[in-house]
Amino acid sequence: MSTPDITIRRTITIRIPGNEWWTQNRRGHWRAKYRRTSAVRRRALIAARDALNRGSLDTPTAWPVRVIATIHPLTHGRFDPENAAPMVKAIIDALTAAGVWPDDDSTHITGPDYRPGEPSREKGWYAIDITIIQGEAS
Repeated sequence: MSTPDITIRRTITIRIPGNEWWTQNRRGHWRAKYRRTSAVRRRALIAARDALNRGSLDTPTAWPVRVIATIHPLTHGRFDPENAAPMVKAIIDALTAAGVWPDDDSTHITGPDYRPGEPSREKGWYAIDITIIQGEAS
C-alpha cells in the first residue's frame, strides 16, 4: 500500500508600485528595466526572508514544485498576465537567493503558470501572488 501524496501550497504576495512596473511589451532603455527589476527583486527578497523567518513560507522538501503567478493589475481592464514575466522572473530569482529552492531550473520548479487576478486593492500598486505547490501530481 502506497502512502498518499500530500499537497502543500504556500503563497507569498509581492506588492509593486506602478513606477517600478515593467512588462514585456514595454520598450525602453536597458538601464530603466534594470533599475525596475532590481527594485522588485529587492522587495521580493525582503518579503521572502521575512516570510521564511515568520514561518509563513517554508522551503519545499521534494522537487520539482509547481509555481503559479497570479497577477493583480491596477484596473478591471483587459490585460495579458504573461506580460508580467520580467517582474515574475525577478521575484523567482529573489526566492532563489532567499533559499526557498536551490535553483530556479526545471529540476526544481515547473512554471511559472500565469493567472489573472482581481485588480489590486491599493491605488497605484500592482500585486503578484506566487503560489508554490509541492506534491501535486503533474
